Amino acid sequence: MSAILGILNKHAIAIAADSAVTISGANGRKIFNSANKVFALSKFHPVGVMLYNSASFMGCPWEVIIKVYRKELGQTNFSTLKEYQEDFIRFLRDKNFYSDENSKNKYLNSFAQVLLNSLINESLKGNEGLTKNPNEEEKLQILNLIESKADEYIEQFSISDNCCEDFLNYTYEDFLQSHDIIIQGLLAQILESYSVTDDMKDKLKKITYLYLKRKEIFTSFTGLVFVGFGENEIYPSLIPINVSFAVGDRLRFYLDENNLTQITNENSSTICPFAQTDVINTILSGIDPILDQIYVQNFATYFQKYNQIILTAMGDQNPELSAQIRGIDIQELINDYIAKNMEAKRANYITPLMDAVSNLSKEDLAEMAESLIYLTYLKRRITFAEESVGGPVDVAIISKGDGFIWIKRKHYFNPNLNQTFFQNYLIS
Repeated sequence: MSAILGILNKHAIAIAADSAVTISGANGRKIFNSANKVFALSKFHPVGVMLYNSASFMGCPWEVIIKVYRKELGQTNFSTLKEYQEDFIRFLRDKNFYSDENSKNKYLNSFAQVLLNSLINESLKGNEGLTKNPNEEEKLQILNLIESKADEYIEQFSISDNCCEDFLNYTYEDFLQSHDIIIQGLLAQILESYSVTDDMKDKLKKITYLYLKRKEIFTSFTGLVFVGFGENEIYPSLIPINVSFAVGDRLRFYLDENNLTQITNENSSTICPFAQTDVINTILSGIDPILDQIYVQNFATYFQKYNQIILTAMGDQNPELSAQIRGIDIQELINDYIAKNMEAKRANYITPLMDAVSNLSKEDLAEMAESLIYLTYLKRRITFAEESVGGPVDVAIISKGDGFIWIKRKHYFNPNLNQTFFQNYLIS
């Protein structure tokens, strides 16, 4: 896991990340505090990139990919940060996604297996007993439950326009032509003791195809956050994308539009946390997000109780009024309650903080970014939560005039013993 963030105003953007990385193995999970998550995207221009979640892409470490791209980019610049992000995707395609067809098929197989197992588990909720040495009648019942859930998924996914960019023109026939054998083998493995009809097999293939196209974070992915200035941009921006894996010549990635940020005269500052955001969001909004949800749930529960008390007290005296009380749209009241709370948060916490951030100097931006990451680590450290945020905090400032400047950076070597590294930095 990770905690990374960007703090932007008209002067610069401060970026910071912890160093914790969680490795899962056959014997459990282990946390190392040595991961690099902040990188200069160019040695010559004011652009950088941060990453969270998965540290590798198709088995290749992102650190390697980013540094190879940086070398290839050289002194080339682009008018906007968006063009840097698009050129990075172009680079991945040119390098065949650092993968081969066997690896791509392995990732697709893993994706489909997780998806189909999830669908089956969802189908059998409340009927888990059927799967213990089922007879033929019970097997038929299991298949009916799975098919019913499959129909529900197909209807849900078919009407969605929530599609990854590279899959907009990707047809079901394209999918079957390239990957039918893989999915057939997987279905035979998952449902080996069941007599599955061709119609049901086709439905499960269709679900895999539809979900493959979707923007989602259900499967393993990497969040790449591009930050900085294009050549023609006077103020900084932040562009986050989520990347999972490649299918043939198509990349499963999409823009995280909810966190897309551009500093303008109207929007003079912003704080954008990613990955483990609970502590930072608590500071921004004045309340822990989980506690906020509990308050909303309690409001709904007690409002329903209040209505029931009134109905009980009324008895059968006024059936028409009782029917009106039962017909009250509680969800509308809950939404209004949430909106009023949001207004209070904005007025008392978010707006005053953002007004202050808009006037911070580069040094203060860096200090604030480091402090917010450290507070996330501190909460994990002093509670019984897994210490999935920790290690040294890397901090950098990117400004239009000075470019990418490290404020704090860990090294796996002693800088004093490796002067040639710094001397050759702009050469290699």
